[in-house]
Formats: sequence, C-alpha cells, structure tokens
Amino acid sequence: MGLKSSEAIVIGGHNLGEADRIVVFYTRDYGKVRAVAAGARRIRSRFGGSLELFTHGRLVYFERSTSDLHRLSEFALREPFHSLRTSLELLTAASEVVELGGIAGVEGEGSHELFSLLLTTLRGLNGGAEPALLLRAFEIRLLRTLGYLPELHKCVRCRESLPEGVQSFGPNEGGLLCPLCREEAMETSNVSPAALTFLRTALQGDVDVGRAGLIPEVRNEIRALLQTFLEFKLGRRIRSARFLAGIPGFSLDTLSSH
Repeated sequence: MGLKSSEAIVIGGHNLGEADRIVVFYTRDYGKVRAVAAGARRIRSRFGGSLELFTHGRLVYFERSTSDLHRLSEFALREPFHSLRTSLELLTAASEVVELGGIAGVEGEGSHELFSLLLTTLRGLNGGAEPALLLRAFEIRLLRTLGYLPELHKCVRCRESLPEGVQSFGPNEGGLLCPLCREEAMETSNVSPAALTFLRTALQGDVDVGRAGLIPEVRNEIRALLQTFLEFKLGRRIRSARFLAGIPGFSLDTLSSH
C-alpha cells in the first residue's frame, strides 16, 4: 500500500455500510480512482462537504495493490462549485460532464488534457456560461481528446471537398459525406451550415460558445448529432442526457434559447 496524491474532481460515488462512502474521482495523474471514505456520512466527519459531486480539490489516498478500491486519506477542497447544484438545468449539464468523464477515464491512466477539459467546463458552467452550448462544446472537444473527432471539413470517404449548403453526416462513417458517398452509406443525417460552423468554431477553444446566437432548431440538431455520435463511439448510452430528454417540455436548449 502506497500513498499517492493528485489534483482531482469528484465524478461519482455511493454509500457503503452505515457510515462510509465510496467516492469516484477523476485525477489529473492517475485517471479514474475509486476510494473508500471511512466515516464520511457521520455528522462530524472530517471530510465535511468536500466529497460532494463536482467538487475539485487535492486528493491523497492509500493505493491497494490487490484491489482497485483504495482508501481515502484526505481531500483538500479547492473549488466547491456550489452553483452547479442550484438548478436542474445546471445539475443536469454538470452531471453529463462528469458522467462522460467517468466513461472516458481509465483507471491508472491519467490524462492531463481530459482533466483540464472537465475542470474548464465545470468552471464555465459554475461561472454563468450558457449550459446547453457549453455542453455541446465540451462534447465535440471530448471527441477530439479521445481520438474520435469526426471529419468536419472534407468527405470522410473520398476526401474530396464538399459543396456549399447542407451537408450529410454519417455516424458509422465518422464524419461528413459528399453526395456520391452518401448514397453508399448505411445511415446519415443532415447538418446545416450553422450547426457545422458551431462545431468547427467550438474546437478552436477560444470562442465564447456560451453566447453563440443559434435558433432552437439548430441547437437541437447539434445536440442530436453529438449525442448519437458519442454513444456510437463510446458504446453506451449517456444516462444524464437521456434523463433530461425524458422530462416533458424541459430541455437545456429550450431554456437557454429564451
């Protein structure tokens, strides 16, 4: 058993026994880490509220060589991100961020790029950026970080330039398709020029995507395209996104467009 330390974000957890809690972290240096916080649910726990979902801090834990469940020693809180728990809109957006971080993260393999993307997105949400569009920017940047970035400039099959106007996107193909290649693809969807411009611009990282002027139809188009492609590449459904879609009359895009 060795002592390890790393910057970390709380991305999940569940209760264990009468007083303990298993907490899941995404760490900058060691990837996904699961650790038991002994006595965390007691009123006078030394951890206080530091282990709440989304919190950012410095993790110290004892690594068990024979198990992937380690023992939490300390979590020094740096950013509590209280605002992320003040509304269903923010809670759902932040939940998708950490859920995708948990799916993409690998135990024992840290990724500074993925950690920075998670932290920057949570900071943006907590700081008042528009949740729906910031989440879309996070999704396309996550695909790039994982090596799954779709082709957004040329035909993914023949590598030819694309005509102006509405484009065709093939999830199974991995990006945009020219009219000829689209005829041979199994499943495609249309991508408007506005949606494509947003996706390309969001990848630059220095644009204020939280205030991009997009009509609700384009927002919904971008959301559907990215969710479909993410689930295809990750091989599993995004629970937080589907939870939100199941609430009649409620969506991040609808709220953010007003």
